[in-house]
Amino acid sequence: MFYKSTFHEFIHAFKHPHQWLLLAWFDIKQRYRRSVLGPFWITISTAILISALGLLWSTLFKMPLAEYLPYFAVGNILWVFISTQFNESTIGFINFTHIIKQHRLPYPSYILRQLSQNIIIFLHNFILIFIIISFSIYDWSWKTLIAIPGFILLAAVTFFCSFIFAILSTRYRDLAPIIQNMIMVAYFMTPIMWQEKTLPEKYHWIIHFNPFAHLISLVRQPLLGSAPSLLNWLVSIFLLLATILISYSLLNKSRNRIAYWL
Repeated sequence: MFYKSTFHEFIHAFKHPHQWLLLAWFDIKQRYRRSVLGPFWITISTAILISALGLLWSTLFKMPLAEYLPYFAVGNILWVFISTQFNESTIGFINFTHIIKQHRLPYPSYILRQLSQNIIIFLHNFILIFIIISFSIYDWSWKTLIAIPGFILLAAVTFFCSFIFAILSTRYRDLAPIIQNMIMVAYFMTPIMWQEKTLPEKYHWIIHFNPFAHLISLVRQPLLGSAPSLLNWLVSIFLLLATILISYSLLNKSRNRIAYWL
């Protein structure tokens, strides 16, 4: 199918979720075919990891486990969602080479398909968040609902950023390992296993200039009973607008070349 413009390509992708949502669910079923627990194997392994590391780091940081474990669990599960999506996006078009060369589907559909898969897995892991918070010092309240628009904003930024990575990594194959290494470094620079209060005040700029910290706070803060700061919202909205602009510009320049780069 021929798309008149880049704008129409994005609109067509968002207006036809059957082109990516159903396929994402099919991918999940295929991945765990003949498995009794299916995606819950990921939930079980995540639960073991969070329990072991939560106990270790709460001891090292000398913090009560009931306070530290929910903080670490929410941050780590959100990070797994973000990092997995980013890493997979570096081969987002390469994985579908056979389809792209035969059918002209909107390019955003391929990344939306990956994003949908990771959201489905995140929802499986959210069971752990619910259980841990329910048995912690934190209480569920109306502020918890703020996490819903917070996650939607986080997912939107993740999608457009993934789309940028997909285009650049298709054109420049050496970028994939660079992006993956940068994501690994970002994990230790983001308040996931450590808290802001454990960081000397003169180093708080690390958090203020860390986009991941603001995105994660949009979801983690409401789940732990407090509202995200205005700075968290402003930075996240700015990231959304910036990634939309960059991804639109990249697709506008490369939409007729991506198939030749594969």
